[in-house]
Amino acid sequence: MKLPTVRAQVRLLFHNDFENFTTLTPQPHQIDALTATLDNIVARSTALTPLRT
Repeated sequence: MKLPTVRAQVRLLFHNDFENFTTLTPQPHQIDALTATLDNIVARSTALTPLRT
């Protein structure tokens, strides 16, 4: 079985993209990439759920 990959990527920096190093506050230019990455992760996780039970 091959592992699925998440192709979308985003680079987040603690000093730029996290308020007080705890709250995610990405820069405006990263919103689309972050959304695509998280959507891809959720889709893969949902698709693999039956294999984990």
